[in-house]
Amino acid sequence: MLSTETALAILASHGADPARWPAGSQAALLALAGHDAGVAAALADAQATDAALADWLARPLPALMVDAAAITALPQERPQSATPVRWRPALLAASLTLVVAVGGWLGVESWFGGTSAPVVASASPPSAGAELAEADAAFAYVFTPTAAEEELI
Repeated sequence: MLSTETALAILASHGADPARWPAGSQAALLALAGHDAGVAAALADAQATDAALADWLARPLPALMVDAAAITALPQERPQSATPVRWRPALLAASLTLVVAVGGWLGVESWFGGTSAPVVASASPPSAGAELAEADAAFAYVFTPTAAEEELI
């Protein structure tokens, strides 16, 4: 015997055509639809849905306003960047040169095994805050990308 829940699940997933129902459940589902009003209503709803889908399928397609074949046959154009590709290695070299120059100017070569005296922790002079602000400004100047560099990124 087929349960009401199973019959409703079959109608919801397979539609109203008994040929699409699982084998062996056609007769049981039709018998249950004759006795159960809920299954009969679901069968009528599935028949209406199947009829609407069949009507939709029989309608001719409207003429497409866009020719997809013509669009896909067009040559693909690559967008041109503001800076040609050949400048990218030069920009990298210039950036590295600035890093080395500013690093020497700020006295950080000792971090990389340079010859200058190591930095010793001591009491900061009153102008230490101004020197840090200047170092921060120099760092931002070097490492903040320009509009052209932003486009490359």
